[in-house]
Amino acid sequence: MGRSMNRPRGTDLRRAMLGAIALYALATAACHRDNALTGCPGAEGAAIDQPTMAFLSIARALHHEADIDESRGDLPGAIAVLERLVTTAAPRAAEADEVLADAHARLAELRLKGRDLDGASLAVNAGLQHAREPTYFRGHLIEVQGLVEEARANALADAGKTQEAMQAKGKAMGLLEQAVRLQKQVIERALADGGSDD
Repeated sequence: MGRSMNRPRGTDLRRAMLGAIALYALATAACHRDNALTGCPGAEGAAIDQPTMAFLSIARALHHEADIDESRGDLPGAIAVLERLVTTAAPRAAEADEVLADAHARLAELRLKGRDLDGASLAVNAGLQHAREPTYFRGHLIEVQGLVEEARANALADAGKTQEAMQAKGKAMGLLEQAVRLQKQVIERALADGGSDD
C-alpha cells in the first residue's frame, strides 16, 4: 500500500493509456485475423501490426523502469530510461506517435523537477513533433511547457529580474490557456462525433 501511495504523479493515467492502446492493438489484430468476429473495425481500419505492438511493449517496460527509479529518488536514472524510450526506433504508426509524445511530456516533467528548464523545453518541442494535430497529447505537452515557463518566471523573480519574470509569467499563462482551449476542442470534437453516431 505504501508503494502505491508513493507512485509518481501521472503514472496511473499513463499506464491506463498504454494499456488501452495495447488492448486496441490486440483487438484489431484479432479482428483482422477472423473476419467473422462482430464489432470489429471496418475494412478501412488498418490492423495494428506486430512491430507497433512490440514498440508499445517496450514503452510499457521502460515506463515501469522509470517508475522504479523515480520512486527511489533516482531522477537522473529515470531521465536516462526515458531518453532510451524516445530514441528507440519506432514504427510509423499513430499509436507510436502518441506514446512518443507522452514520453517526451514525462521527460519534460522530470527535467523540470530537476530544474533543467532548457532541457524540459527541448523535450516538449521534440514531443510536439509527434503530436501535430489537436489531441490530448498535444494539449498535455503545451500544458507542461506552461509549467516550465512558470518555473522560469519564479527563477527570474528570485534572481531579481522582475521584468523578465513578468514576461515569463505572461507566457506561462498564455500556454496554459492554449492547453485549456485545445483540450476543450478535443472534448467537443469527441462529443460531436458521438452525437453523429446516434
